[in-house]
Amino acid sequence: MNADRREQVFWPAGGVYAALLWQAGAGLAGISATALWSGFAPAVGVAYGILLSMINSAWLARGVRHAVRLDLASGQRVLYMGAVLRFLVILAALLLAYGLGLHLLAVAGGMFLAQMALFVYAASCTGGDLKNNRRELGKGA
Repeated sequence: MNADRREQVFWPAGGVYAALLWQAGAGLAGISATALWSGFAPAVGVAYGILLSMINSAWLARGVRHAVRLDLASGQRVLYMGAVLRFLVILAALLLAYGLGLHLLAVAGGMFLAQMALFVYAASCTGGDLKNNRRELGKGA
């Protein structure tokens, strides 16, 4: 499988921009609902969590785009280091949210909402057949 096809399996159809639009749309709905039912302060926490997830998704897409163009060992190293760095940045961002006095449950809710939007986007692009796409990645290069 060539590098362009491997990348397409990870970010099908409209690419990472479409995935970010799905996350932003879900985020706007979540922020609006939170603001209506719980007030402004929790809505800020939801917005912060959604923004964290969107940054994380864009960073992951950048790493995947780079890794698929490398040999297997180098690509794995890029993906692993990217995962470690994203984890540390998320940890630091959560500490910052705590320091700013944001509602951490609202932040977690925003992150969850954005990740669910990303999952629904990926499932819709593959016709719900995520398992076969994963198998296709394991085939020879």
